[in-house]
Amino acid sequence: MDTIVQLIRNAMCCVKDLNLFAESLPNLYDPEYTSKFYTFPTPFMSKTTPLEFLICISQLYACISCTISGYNLIFGGGILKLKRLTRVSDLVHKKRLDKAGSKKKDDDKDDKADKDDAIVNQVVATSVMKEANGALRNAFVGICVLPIGISFFWLLRNNSLHITEAGWVGGLPALIHALTAMDIALVPLLYFMLKDASSALRKAVDIRAMVEKFSEKKNKDVAPSGGELSWINLDSYSLIVDSGWSPYWTTSAISNVDQDAEGKMLTKEIEALERNVKSSLSGDAAIVNASKAAEMEEAAQVSYLEGYREYAYFVFNFIAFYGYLLGVVVY
Repeated sequence: MDTIVQLIRNAMCCVKDLNLFAESLPNLYDPEYTSKFYTFPTPFMSKTTPLEFLICISQLYACISCTISGYNLIFGGGILKLKRLTRVSDLVHKKRLDKAGSKKKDDDKDDKADKDDAIVNQVVATSVMKEANGALRNAFVGICVLPIGISFFWLLRNNSLHITEAGWVGGLPALIHALTAMDIALVPLLYFMLKDASSALRKAVDIRAMVEKFSEKKNKDVAPSGGELSWINLDSYSLIVDSGWSPYWTTSAISNVDQDAEGKMLTKEIEALERNVKSSLSGDAAIVNASKAAEMEEAAQVSYLEGYREYAYFVFNFIAFYGYLLGVVVY
């Protein structure tokens, strides 16, 4: 929804700046047409045209949505999620110690069971670390998105509704400060858009390489690469063994969870992991059969489209960045 509104807002701004449809749709640029529906105070706000009012509504949406999104990224997807991941890491460590203590008393434990446990621990640890890095990034992105949302307040009031001319709410200097804040916040966001686009395209290539490597091959035909314990790692597990695997610690943490309840949730996740890993390594079926290969090919296509979408986001937001920058430089 945010993307659709952003595209519509940018399109309307381009229509206004380029004076498009001035002859075919003259009412778009006629303040008198606006007064038929609502009479703004004179002498400045009464200059608002229907097109500017529509832009104002889209900017109000951006003001509210970006402010809320920034807040949620900082706290729900960042700080609170990091706190929960710390608890998860502590619980995982405790379970490892408990299991290590029980192994000393259990002489029937074989090497295969130890290897399966090591694979599960590796998948969980990699997932937790990946989510921790993502939570740190979410907090940083939220710090950038929040001032953009707040700055839209000056765009919708001062620019679209002609309040700048009245000198209210800081007037033109406040509008320029808002544009400057938006430009500064957009710089790291533009970098992340390029980075995400590259990562998504690379992921698509990796998925197809995985299909080629494991297609119609059995466990005995695949040797672990590098220092890995098995062909099962975080990527292969979430794509082959349990498609779309999304443990509870990957979601945003809006509220704290009772530690006992969290421990039970973790136990269920690990038990499911152990069952799936044991089943995948002990079975004699092909690791990637025809249906799984088709499913992974679809996932690769989706990843490609996500990459190109991020490049499109970069282009549109760079145009906005350039437009804001022009206003600051001209001032």
